Amino acid sequence: MSDYLLTAYVAVWNEPDPAARRAALARLWAPDGLHHTQTRRFRGLEELSARVTEAYDQFVGGSGLRFVSGEDLDTHHDVARFTWKMQPGNSEEVLAVGFDLLVLDDTGRITVDYQFNEPPPSVADLDQLAQRFLALATVTDREQLAKEIDDLYAPDARLVEPDGVHEGRAALTDVLATIGSELTDDHLLPRLTGNASAQHDALRFGWELVPAEAGGQPVATGLDFLIRDEQGLVRNHYRFSSTTDHRPQ
Repeated sequence: MSDYLLTAYVAVWNEPDPAARRAALARLWAPDGLHHTQTRRFRGLEELSARVTEAYDQFVGGSGLRFVSGEDLDTHHDVARFTWKMQPGNSEEVLAVGFDLLVLDDTGRITVDYQFNEPPPSVADLDQLAQRFLALATVTDREQLAKEIDDLYAPDARLVEPDGVHEGRAALTDVLATIGSELTDDHLLPRLTGNASAQHDALRFGWELVPAEAGGQPVATGLDFLIRDEQGLVRNHYRFSSTTDHRPQ
């Protein structure tokens, strides 16, 4: 996803002209594209146009606010994530913050848009589920790891990392076992950051890698975004990550 597409995405929510807004939506989304909020779902140009027009009338046209990019685009393969801010038209004050994850087709158009309000509330069950996924990297017994993956992932699930894609339960077992071995060698543990959140078929959570010995600084941070099937099994597991200045030398 290019910076241009991100600019166009944010701009469409501020567009005052209905015809221009609709034309921009048609360029951004695939014809049957989806847009999810925490409680609502919109499919296709008609519903998308109604959704964005509703937001424009309430916040921009009606209240003099504007949507602004958080300038933190992160993208790989067929996904992109970013944040946005809501601000008064004549001020830099931040009234609200949102997070979006976009799934794109081969032409770069949006097939699914998941939109969240920030920060997510604390939900104990979601945090426990996120911790279960993070704990996969600490399972040292391969048979037990394979069983955990069978419980959590669909047979054809994908783990999509910035540097590669791993498809199927066997491949997931291999890569997570490798990750676990590397973390053990480096004396690192994964730790949940903030609150996990979910909507529709998606689960997201932030994480960091910290020294196993208490008191050390995180050496890496990231976000996992999971899309699940009707049985609750993960179909696509997208991972975003970055190292920090505290990584081992």
